Amino acid sequence: MSSRNRSPRFARARTVLALLLAVVAVALFASAHRAELREIVETLREGDPFSSSAQATQAGEWLDSGPTRIDPQELAGLDVAEQDRSADDYDREDGFGQAWLDVDGNGCDTRSDILARDLAEFTYKSGSTCKIADGTLNDPYTGTVIDGDLSENVQIDHVVSLADAWYSGASDWDAEQRERFANDPENLVAVDAATNMSKSDDSISEWYPRWDSPSQKAECRYGAQYVHVLDTYELSVTSDDYLHLKQLEIDCRSLEEG
Repeated sequence: MSSRNRSPRFARARTVLALLLAVVAVALFASAHRAELREIVETLREGDPFSSSAQATQAGEWLDSGPTRIDPQELAGLDVAEQDRSADDYDREDGFGQAWLDVDGNGCDTRSDILARDLAEFTYKSGSTCKIADGTLNDPYTGTVIDGDLSENVQIDHVVSLADAWYSGASDWDAEQRERFANDPENLVAVDAATNMSKSDDSISEWYPRWDSPSQKAECRYGAQYVHVLDTYELSVTSDDYLHLKQLEIDCRSLEEG
C-alpha cells in the first residue's frame, strides 16, 4: 500500500486522539477545580435576568380585571337588614383564623398570591418563588404609583371587611367557611397601606364619603366587586348600604355604556 493511501487514515486517527486527550484534560481540570466552577455557575445563575428570583414578572392589575358596573340582579337579590353590633363579639383571629394562609395549597400564602396578581411588576426574593422583594403597584384606591420595598406601604384589603361580613351573616358560618372567605381572592386587593387602615372595618356607605377616590372607575370597580362578594356569600346589607349601592349602580352605567 502506498503512502498516498495511508495518509488520510493516519490523519483521522491523529484527530481522534487529539480530541480524546482534550476531553481527558477538561475532565481532569473540572475535577480539580470543582468548587470554583460551582461558585461561578451559581454567580451566573443569580445574575441571570431570566431566573425566577431576578425576573420582573408582569401581572394583571385589579382595577382593569373586573366589571365597573354593579350587576342589578345581584344587587336586587341582597337581603337588607340592619346590623346589631351591640354584642361587640367580633375578633379577627378567633372569627376568621390566622391571617394569610396557604388555602389553595400552592406553597405561597394569600398575601404573596395577591401581590403577584395585582402588582404591575415585581421581583422575587432570592431563592423564593413566593416572597416578593420589591415591585410596583398602581394603587386603585389613591391613583398613585408605589415602588420599591412594599412590605410596609402596601397591604391587602378585604373589599367587604371581615367585621362587616361578621355582622352581616358570617358569624353564623362554620370556621372553615370563614377562613375561606378571609382568603378569597375575589374579596382581596393590594392597596396603599394608609388608605386601607383608614378604611378599616367600614361598610361601603361608611367609607365612600371619606374616600378621596382617584376616579369614577375606581369607585364603580369597588362597588361592583362589593356587591358580587355579598351576593356570592349571601351576606346582607344595611339600608344605608343598599341606598348607596343603588345610586352607584345608576351612576356607573355610563362607564360600560360608553
